[in-house]
Amino acid sequence: MKTIATIGACVLFFAFGPACAQDSNPPRYVAPSELTILKHSFGGERRFVTEATPQSARGGEPAMRVVSSAVMTVSVKVRSNTTKPIVGLSWYFVLTRNSAEDYFSLPFVTPIDIAPQNAKTFKAEIQRLPKRARAVTVDELKQHDKSPARERIVITCVAFADGTTASLNEASQADCRRLERSAEIRKKIEKP
Repeated sequence: MKTIATIGACVLFFAFGPACAQDSNPPRYVAPSELTILKHSFGGERRFVTEATPQSARGGEPAMRVVSSAVMTVSVKVRSNTTKPIVGLSWYFVLTRNSAEDYFSLPFVTPIDIAPQNAKTFKAEIQRLPKRARAVTVDELKQHDKSPARERIVITCVAFADGTTASLNEASQADCRRLERSAEIRKKIEKP
């Protein structure tokens, strides 16, 4: 019986120990040292779009009209801490439902021009929020978590005008490669 209890304790430690040891309240902003995130906002704005109206039964060209459409946006203000011009960023908008679990994260590659030691605000459009399917237990329904969702901005890679990059850590090297392959970023690096 003691053996089963010991094995069970070891399994629980290895399964949950590292998660329990992690910071239960991760930082709101994370970026390489070359960049400081000053603030962000998540919201919406209205944009004018052109759409076709249904075609009449008699045929002919469909009529066009301009309508107002709602768009979700994330706006981020950053400051450069380096002497090199920044031409692109690879970053994520992360929504955390509780302190231990990311509900979703949306990746972005953003071309940008930030002069050395200057601040700039950039914006990204969110087409739709991802829905994550998961099983819900009866206990979760009884004790619904009323804490609001927490937004985080994580910048994983910064591209400079000289073609070099600065990554957040080793795990974000794939984001740096994705940033380097971006046609818009390559044009900024290759311009005279």
